[in-house]
Amino acid sequence: MAAALPSAEVIAYLVLNFVLAGLLVVPTIIVAGCARRGGRFGVGAAVLLGLAGGGLAWLAGPGDWRGGLAVALTAGGGFGGLGIALWHYGNQPLSIGRLFAGWTALFFVAAVGPYGLAQMSAGLSPVDIGEYWLRQIGQSFDQYLVLLSQQIGGEGLSNVQALRDQQGALVTMIFNLSPALIAWSCVTLVLLNLLLSRRLLPAVVGLELNRWRAPDAAIWLVLLPALGLVPYLLLPLLGRDAARFTATFYLSLNVVLIALAPYVMQGLGIMSFFMKRWRFPRFLRGLTYLFVLTQGLFALVPALGLMEFWTDWRGRAAAKPETDKNDKNTI
Repeated sequence: MAAALPSAEVIAYLVLNFVLAGLLVVPTIIVAGCARRGGRFGVGAAVLLGLAGGGLAWLAGPGDWRGGLAVALTAGGGFGGLGIALWHYGNQPLSIGRLFAGWTALFFVAAVGPYGLAQMSAGLSPVDIGEYWLRQIGQSFDQYLVLLSQQIGGEGLSNVQALRDQQGALVTMIFNLSPALIAWSCVTLVLLNLLLSRRLLPAVVGLELNRWRAPDAAIWLVLLPALGLVPYLLLPLLGRDAARFTATFYLSLNVVLIALAPYVMQGLGIMSFFMKRWRFPRFLRGLTYLFVLTQGLFALVPALGLMEFWTDWRGRAAAKPETDKNDKNTI
């Protein structure tokens, strides 16, 4: 029996996701253009990007000028502005930690700010905006289930039905974690474009990212908020109701997840350090990263970064050859 073709709705959903995926590397393209033609190229590209995004949004919803303006500012100021900022500050003698934090904050404000202002100018309260986001997450989850149902069959449909049965709880959980998810999206986008454009940025050229580590004080940004998770997790084990701690739990969890961002970078740096030290071929290194990121092992990456606060794996490994040499000379 021939396999069923995807519906027009699913095809449109896939096309939209491919277009959004293409936007992820726009800042790198702008950096490359600025490196060859100067900052005017970046400004012009950002303006054109904003006009194109705003025009498409206006065509999709005629008469909704606020939505078109928000998309224009997000596309031009967020993605275009990030490319300009990468090129401009990538030529400044600043530390990579400050640069990365500044770039991420700029993209977050430029990408999220216009949308919030547009919604509030339309008379929507923060509660209304939250309810709208909750409905959007629910609709996206529905589209995902439809796509999943068309891609699998037989016994796999029972798993899709199980997801559908838990849809309300899953959508609520995603909504409660949306601050951390948005922040992580910004961090991932900046890190991706930083790695892609690093050879064009004098401040980054020659920087050994595999030796980078988070400041020691950053550990408290993880440990202190983590205390807010304890009542919600501990009380059910004692047979008591923890419902009144739900808000505290999600607030603390969002802070912890955001604070883990530097340790993900540090964990990836640890992996890179030891794979280079053990002389892994480039292909095998890439395969290792892909395996960790796609096989449910991603939680190990920030765990590596956190554990190095106490273990200092890279410091000990770097000092070991010198120690062995001194021992031989002593003998």
